[in-house]
Amino acid sequence: MTNRTVFAAALAIGCGLPLMVHAQRGQQPATGENPKVDIVQSVGCVERESGDPETWWLKRAAEPKVTQAGMSSTRQIEEAKSVALGTHVFQLIGVADFLDTEGLLRSGQRTQFTTPETANATGQLREGHKVLVKGLLIEAADQKRINLMAVIALTDTCG
Repeated sequence: MTNRTVFAAALAIGCGLPLMVHAQRGQQPATGENPKVDIVQSVGCVERESGDPETWWLKRAAEPKVTQAGMSSTRQIEEAKSVALGTHVFQLIGVADFLDTEGLLRSGQRTQFTTPETANATGQLREGHKVLVKGLLIEAADQKRINLMAVIALTDTCG
């Protein structure tokens, strides 16, 4: 690498890092140009609605709580198991990686670059299960969505 290339890379990282830190914290940059999007977690029941494309929902969901990015601790998962179901409904987006392999391959154009052998699917998002989700809360006038960052199955049923 040339010194010019190393300098350009360091400059790009140095300029972009403050913006990434703000984005990870769910805060606006000092310019105020970007809207604030909170990272939240909620517990609820997974439902799938047929269609083209099919949609996934978190129904009977508890009040979403602002949280930090990253993995959930064992304590947070144990606490989530005892969270009472609520009345909120969220459309789940970015679901493909949290489905089983078959579901991931049905999503969009995944079969063009993923095979059953290379699919990276967690299988944690299953219809009828109680789950803990973490993601970006996107609120519009008529709908609330969570762009998934993590899904943890809590129980095999949603009673």
